[in-house]
Amino acid sequence: MKTADFFKILAEPTRYRLLHALTLGEFCVCELVDAIQAPQYAVSRHLAGLRKGGWVTERRDGTWIYYRLASGHAALIKDVIRLAVKHGRDAEMLAKDGRRLKKRLTLRESGRCVLGYDEI
Repeated sequence: MKTADFFKILAEPTRYRLLHALTLGEFCVCELVDAIQAPQYAVSRHLAGLRKGGWVTERRDGTWIYYRLASGHAALIKDVIRLAVKHGRDAEMLAKDGRRLKKRLTLRESGRCVLGYDEI
């Protein structure tokens, strides 16, 4: 993949915020919906595209599907987002996403998501 193609992925705000959230761990769609406050269909659509492109992977646990950064791209994604935040780019928005995600994770039971979205 060319560098320009990678930055096109990051140029879309929902994908950028999802990738940032996934730098923090592995999450289900409903946790990501609550974290970035985007419609479920948009989150699912972007995650499907990121999965198809090899940027994220998924793991099924019963009826829940958990997403995480693909190991081959995780370091690059983390470095680029960390650098952008270091220079003040979207730092406040991403920090708010992170706080919502942290709050949402308190609703897990035995480390698993048990609720739908719109919980926080």
